[in-house]
Amino acid sequence: MYMKKIASKLIVLVSTITLFSTSTILSFAEIKEFDNLKAKYMVLMDYDSGKILYEKNAESKIYPASTTKIWTAFCVIEKAKDLNEQIEIKDMPEVDGSSMYLENGEKFTVNELLESLLIHSSNDVAYVLAKHFGGGNPQKFIDFMNEEAKKYGAKKTHFNNPHGLPDENHYTTAKDMTILSRVAYGDNLIKSIVAKKSVKFKVSNTCKVERTLINSNKFLTSTDSMDYKGKQTPIKYEVVDGIKTGYTDDAGNCLVSTGEKDGIRMISSVFFAPSGNLYHDSRALLDYGFDNFKTVTIFDKKDLVGEKNIKFASPNKVKFSPANSFSVTQDINEKINTGDYTKKFNFDKLDLPVKKGDVIGTMNIYQKTNMVSSIALIAENDVNSYWDIIKSKIPFLNDENKNSSKDSSDSTNNTSASDSSSNDKSSESDSNKSNTDNKNEAGVVNKVVNSGKKVKSEIENSAHGIWGMFKEIKGFFTNTFGGGFSTFEKSSFYKFLDDEISSKIKIVPSKYVIIGVPVIVILLFLILIIGILKDAILGRLSSRKAKNDIETSKLDDSDTNSSDNNSNSTKPEDINSRKE
Repeated sequence: MYMKKIASKLIVLVSTITLFSTSTILSFAEIKEFDNLKAKYMVLMDYDSGKILYEKNAESKIYPASTTKIWTAFCVIEKAKDLNEQIEIKDMPEVDGSSMYLENGEKFTVNELLESLLIHSSNDVAYVLAKHFGGGNPQKFIDFMNEEAKKYGAKKTHFNNPHGLPDENHYTTAKDMTILSRVAYGDNLIKSIVAKKSVKFKVSNTCKVERTLINSNKFLTSTDSMDYKGKQTPIKYEVVDGIKTGYTDDAGNCLVSTGEKDGIRMISSVFFAPSGNLYHDSRALLDYGFDNFKTVTIFDKKDLVGEKNIKFASPNKVKFSPANSFSVTQDINEKINTGDYTKKFNFDKLDLPVKKGDVIGTMNIYQKTNMVSSIALIAENDVNSYWDIIKSKIPFLNDENKNSSKDSSDSTNNTSASDSSSNDKSSESDSNKSNTDNKNEAGVVNKVVNSGKKVKSEIENSAHGIWGMFKEIKGFFTNTFGGGFSTFEKSSFYKFLDDEISSKIKIVPSKYVIIGVPVIVILLFLILIIGILKDAILGRLSSRKAKNDIETSKLDDSDTNSSDNNSNSTKPEDINSRKE
């Protein structure tokens, strides 16, 4: 069975769009506004639809520098079970570049370290998080980063460290980094952190030094101005609320930024920008998107919550909703005919059991006859098959292997204990041997008593299981015939059965078959279950009896050997008398 689980509820809005949607990339080679943009690699993407509106060298290999930490943070959140978990700083190596200057013995929560990572771009924090969530091995976490990147469509990306310091095997593309940034920004925690202007850590029993960290993104914090469209304009841009800067000699100046204006959110990625052009080029991209495009929601996820009937399951329906709404982005002057779009639900991934959050299918979107997007359908409740429920009610079906393993362990321990006891006996006096034998005899008695208790417990548990099974069968009939047989006869399910049976069986009325066959099957099933229970209990009693017989036999052999040794032993005085 293949059930794809959405990794985080917080990122479901964006992650599924990235996984499934297909968008036509528009490249504008001749845009006068962009003649003075100096960055070497650029992408402008509409956040809601994932549509790339402008690109320049978008698929060329680049070094991401500290924009790497966007994905590091996302993968930490994927791994973290508790964001308030404290991580102790110990065995810190030297890490180059921007740093929080962590000291051994300090302790910070995962949430606090994420703030330092994304706001101050702390390389030492990136190392600590990678080591912690790699189970002590940063490389394992880096491998996870790469696995997740591929899953979300970043096919030309390879991370070789968690911070972005120079490394020939640490690379991406402007397009890949935009895709990953869009996914990461869908996480509410990342969204809130990258919008903060600063974070402060006060001295405490877990923090040795007070630290005030300022966000490196000048769109949020700068008091300087720049030449923009022929006039001095503040670098700080109110519509921008994230996400991350980066710089190394090899990567140049880098910035992934996002902002929202008039209900439209854009993401711009600018890499290898000359000094002084980073924020100019980033703003030019964002403004171009705001001024020239519009996003129209075609299918709103709130209107698409539904239910899917499932036969022979409890409950007999699974509630579902699409992972996100479907939107299209178009030139602001272009009219969108929403009637050109249709949707079809496909439940090809629906397989029992279903857990809340599982992907059970897709909502395929068509523009006329062409499929343009496929959005995951997410289960809103758990559903189990009747067979799984019945199995859970019968203890020996679930615990047989565990009990077998336990019995094997007991047998091994008993054998070991017996060997040890045998060695001890060879060096003890006759009186000690007698005491040991008495203890072993008492142990056998205790084992017999305990064995009886275990069998009694298993019988009781099995009885509870049978009772639970009857309750589930009752539930099945209640669901099926809850309104009486006359109501069931009016159901589409009955009509389907009636048509199928009538077309194949002419001698017996279909009604008798519909009623009789399930009853016979259930009776046979109950007989089978009772037989299995009987065989299991008798088998275990026989197994216990065999073990006890073996233990008794060992004790008898021990007594015989002890007696033989006593009769054959020669006293010291007899030896002396013979020597004389």
